[in-house]
Amino acid sequence: MTEQHSESGFGNHRAALESFYAEEVKYVAAGGARAGADFAGMAAHLHPDVVVHQGPSVPYPGDWQGIAGLERFFAVFSDTWLSLDLSETKYFEGETGVAISLRMRATARRTGKTVDTRIGQFLTFDHGLIRDFTVFYLDPVQVGEATLP
Repeated sequence: MTEQHSESGFGNHRAALESFYAEEVKYVAAGGARAGADFAGMAAHLHPDVVVHQGPSVPYPGDWQGIAGLERFFAVFSDTWLSLDLSETKYFEGETGVAISLRMRATARRTGKTVDTRIGQFLTFDHGLIRDFTVFYLDPVQVGEATLP
């Protein structure tokens, strides 16, 4: 994998991901589903059969399937985090998708504790839409502990 841009559509994927992340931050800042935040901005980047895979030790574990499943996931995610800052993003193009390294700073809604960790994400696309999304936290224990009262 490399940070090089090729003619395979990586530039389009990168633009879509940057837009998706901006919509995610906006959704969390607006209070998520419980505050009536609009999910449409994120949904526009998702394949109808999208699947997001989260590890077992984070506050929102498991596989979240379909756009409705991701809307439920982001409702839980935004109930977990009061604020979210994604930065230091690096994109790496692969044969069938993109790997991303980024820094996540978030404040837990229930405890007020702040998490500052790195995340690795692996995504595949289908017709320009996010089809599969696997997330790994550098310190999932910190993520879990920050959210426990």
